[in-house]
Amino acid sequence: MKKIIALLLAVAMVMGLGVMTAAADDVTELTLKVWAPQEDQANADSWLQQMEAKFEEAHPEYKITWINEVCGEDKAKDEVSKDPAAAADVYMFANDQLGDLLACQGIARLGGSYLEQVQNDNGAAMIDSVTGTDGNVYGFPMAANTWFCYYNKDVYTEEDVKSLETMLEKGVVAFPTMNSWYLGSFFFANGATVFGPSGNDAAAGVVFGEDNGVASLNAVLDMVSNPNYRTDDAGLGKSGLMSGEVAAYFSGSWDYDNLKEALGDKLGACQLPTVMINGEAKSLKSFAGSKAVGVNPNSKSMKVSMQFAAFLASAEGQLLRYQVRSAIPVATSLAEDPTIASDIVAVAILDTIANTSILQPTLPEMGNWWTPIETLGRNIVSGEVTAANGADSLAKTLDVINNGGL
Repeated sequence: MKKIIALLLAVAMVMGLGVMTAAADDVTELTLKVWAPQEDQANADSWLQQMEAKFEEAHPEYKITWINEVCGEDKAKDEVSKDPAAAADVYMFANDQLGDLLACQGIARLGGSYLEQVQNDNGAAMIDSVTGTDGNVYGFPMAANTWFCYYNKDVYTEEDVKSLETMLEKGVVAFPTMNSWYLGSFFFANGATVFGPSGNDAAAGVVFGEDNGVASLNAVLDMVSNPNYRTDDAGLGKSGLMSGEVAAYFSGSWDYDNLKEALGDKLGACQLPTVMINGEAKSLKSFAGSKAVGVNPNSKSMKVSMQFAAFLASAEGQLLRYQVRSAIPVATSLAEDPTIASDIVAVAILDTIANTSILQPTLPEMGNWWTPIETLGRNIVSGEVTAANGADSLAKTLDVINNGGL
């Protein structure tokens, strides 16, 4: 009897080992290289590490060796284009780099369930932000990228901050006139287009409209000449709002923590105000885009890379990122989350994207915009550009952007 029992145990052990071996054979071993900002992976409890652990729990069929490297969203195109084959399998990027990523064949097109996720989870602006000129989608939007207005609620009411003129009348306003990401807002308010109405027609160039452009420029000159205007340079707006020397300025979510610590309940945030152009109140319009997750088409583990990128940008992933590092999510389902709905920065960003913004073009030609507009802003602040020579200055600026000055 003992021999029979021993024999049965031996058979059971062999069968058990067989089951274990079969399960092990079903496990796919792979390595994934991931590029993300330092803030997302600073320690073992950071957002990226948490998401990797959650992904492993959801996919026991994979045994993944993670290689996490620091690469900011603003540097993705520079690093990917050096050698797309050696770049990360999954990386984060600012959507204005999409054209360059496509040009170096460093980003994969989405299809099937991945495309459906982007279409189902996002509003039109965020979908457009990761759509190429060929109409295909190339990334998973994860956070909004735009700027809005911060203000001191002891100085302004919610009605006051609807008008730039009212704000300048009641308090000191700092505006980054010498920064080309911001200065364009005056021209966009009056119908200017950058590479066509949809931002994807390189041949259309940048068009301000001769009369409309000059009227917008005059509105900038009016602001700069106001005694309550300050040029926001080298952090003056942020430090001024914190000290009380400035009542309002324009920036993004990255400044919130310091401002909240300094101002507490006095801190307000809102979409962009109107500005008077030719006697008519028109909304300033910021560039808006997204920060997204992309997949390298050269990845040796394309299926898993796609799954992980989609997992990072899921509503669950965006909510965790918001909780861990206050990154404002873009998934439409999260707009009703009580915590996000009561977040003044989240509301300001979502309102700005919906009401007072234009999509920032993703074409490589967008690189022609930044320096000429910055130069225009510097010349306005220095007094070199005036109402008398404004039309000529604007024409020369557009000539540099559209024709390389030729």
